[in-house]
Amino acid sequence: MKKKPGLLTLDHVSSSSLFRDQFHLNYYGDNYPVSTIPHRHNFYEVLWFPQGNGIHCIDDTCFPVSGNDLFLISEGQVHYYKKVRHLEGYMLLFRDVFWEYALESLNALRTTLFNHLLINVHLQLPEEDASDLTHLLGEFLKEYRRTDYPGKAEVMIAYLKILLIRISNLQRHAAGNPSANLTLEYKLFQQFIDLLEKNYKTKREVAFYAAHLHVPPRRLATISRQFDRRSPKELIDNRVIIAAKRLLQFDPMPVKEVAYALSFSDQYQFSKFFRKHTAVSPVEYRSQMQNGK
Repeated sequence: MKKKPGLLTLDHVSSSSLFRDQFHLNYYGDNYPVSTIPHRHNFYEVLWFPQGNGIHCIDDTCFPVSGNDLFLISEGQVHYYKKVRHLEGYMLLFRDVFWEYALESLNALRTTLFNHLLINVHLQLPEEDASDLTHLLGEFLKEYRRTDYPGKAEVMIAYLKILLIRISNLQRHAAGNPSANLTLEYKLFQQFIDLLEKNYKTKREVAFYAAHLHVPPRRLATISRQFDRRSPKELIDNRVIIAAKRLLQFDPMPVKEVAYALSFSDQYQFSKFFRKHTAVSPVEYRSQMQNGK
């Protein structure tokens, strides 16, 4: 049985007294810190590899790394590396508390960029976009390394906002929806995703989310398909499956306890739900992951 992934904190990497426990940015030309052990963090990560050769696994999906690879890791998400020959690039880490300093518009980006329910957690960028991102992170790092000064937090937030807006644009192009913007419908979709993240363990009916958003279920369905191509129910069920897979793969608790952790009435109901969405039982899935299949 695999051990439960350890939780890594930010205080072991951030050297700046101003941002300790909150924020960290660094570039590694070599000796990029790589862990082959599944682990999770209490912070968000933006990982940019202009050069690399290896495999980066996030939850139960593994991505080849070959250069110009961008990864977005959410707080609490499990990841690790395999078969790494070389990694070179930038590591940006920041905690949830850092969003408290941000404007509402920056908080809105958190919903779409750092939510594994939505589009890609991995992008491989074309050369022009890759060059622009490397330059931006280089300027960001230069400012971060300056001696702490009054207003530095505001400058860091400004750089972070520019970076996340750029990445958001790249994500939308990758998803085939480059014109999406912060319209009323898009804001409503973001609110739905935020609400889902807080309630997926106990609330799995579309009517609950529609009522809290003060819209008819049919309108919520239209908006959901507009921005994600999936219905609200599909997103709800998918979020539960993501959590279930994470627990089955990385937590040694019995299947019965996994069922209770996700508010299923019993193991039978959980197994029925899991098989419907994955074509295998929870026990079979756990066995496959343990055997590396």
